[in-house]
Amino acid sequence: MDDPSAAALGKRRRLILMRHAKSDWADEGLSDHDRPLNKRGRRDAPQMAEWLREIDCLPDVVLCSSAARTRETLERMQDSFRSDVIVSYSESLYLASPETIANVVASDSCDASTVMVLAHNPGMAYLVSQLAGQMVDMPTAAIAIFEVLVTDWSQFRLSSSVKLEHFMRPKAL
Repeated sequence: MDDPSAAALGKRRRLILMRHAKSDWADEGLSDHDRPLNKRGRRDAPQMAEWLREIDCLPDVVLCSSAARTRETLERMQDSFRSDVIVSYSESLYLASPETIANVVASDSCDASTVMVLAHNPGMAYLVSQLAGQMVDMPTAAIAIFEVLVTDWSQFRLSSSVKLEHFMRPKAL
């Protein structure tokens, strides 16, 4: 019998995992949670969104950390996204572990075909590495895209069967 595929499961599901764009450390009075993007981050975020558009991988749902730098990254990407994308901001994605990120995906993704998570290292790098089965460096604004073989997002776990489809970082564009 053939391996299970997205077609056999009835709906192709893709998970876009992104680390926020480069943040600004200039204002020492700001908390880590409140740091905005720097000039490079403001440039990289829309470029990465355009890359997602070019490869036809735009999210239906975006699960975004509540931190200022993740919110600003998303704001700078949204011009390339469809107007009906659902956005959910989550305190639990701020500096989250791989397990927490997976739990948020499982509980907050509805029936979306393509879910994007916008969060932070080290959790994002650990999650991408675990899913890819190899060490993957996640510099700022890097994106890893996985095909996820589940019939419903509520079944998504760190042990789910996935396939790394794409990986991109701003410097490679």
